[in-house]
Amino acid sequence: MEKKWRLILDGKGDGYYNMAADEAIFACYPQQKIPTLRIYGWQHPFISLGYNQEASRVLIFKELTPFTRRITGGASILHNKELTYSIVCRRGELNLGRSVKESYEAIASFLINFYFLLGLKAQFAQELSFDGLGEYKNFCYSCYEHFDILINRKKIGGNAQRRKKNIIFQHGSIPQEVDLKMVRRVIKDTVHLEEKITFLNAALGRETDFFQLRLLLAQSFEDTFGVDLLLDEFTKEEKLICKDLIENKYRQDSWNFRYEKTPLA
Repeated sequence: MEKKWRLILDGKGDGYYNMAADEAIFACYPQQKIPTLRIYGWQHPFISLGYNQEASRVLIFKELTPFTRRITGGASILHNKELTYSIVCRRGELNLGRSVKESYEAIASFLINFYFLLGLKAQFAQELSFDGLGEYKNFCYSCYEHFDILINRKKIGGNAQRRKKNIIFQHGSIPQEVDLKMVRRVIKDTVHLEEKITFLNAALGRETDFFQLRLLLAQSFEDTFGVDLLLDEFTKEEKLICKDLIENKYRQDSWNFRYEKTPLA
């Protein structure tokens, strides 16, 4: 018997909303116990910082590109033309291993399958020989972790995870395009990007459609994990928490500059 999961097919949202909505699902899981896959996009260019990053060390503020801090670790991402997913579940609902690395590998398998359905051969970084595996960079796509996904030896997207007891939250990006010139204008120390990263339109040699990709990603999730995705919406409680998080957390300097004495330190 297939396990039932909730599927939220969200549109292209504001960055503050996107991060707040993810956290709201995570926050409500202990009471609602609804395993959820959410798939969404972005209205306009928006930067998400890793939880432990200092904004003034990472960002170039000249262009005033909006940004906020994630509840997950890792490095910054310039979101724009991309497909983004988030997963909230108990570890047992996907038969995930106890370690973070084990769960990363298991969850990423549906992304490997997604790329396969598109006709692309994707591999984990640890399967290839790289200097500096695990080395920190300001920009997520510039650094390789063991279970980052590569196509033609170039990284595509990025994933980050947070746990609370037995509950796992993971989200990740699948870029359709990456504006490398803009990345260099808004994020510090971004060099040799052309050698390190790729995106769907480049790998496929054609334009891709957000809405078609969204359905294909959901199909890959069902096929990979043997679950039944049921299209649904946010609960009333999730909507209330999301609204509160937008105004009182994700738009606030106290959250976005939490490691600095002044906003532009």
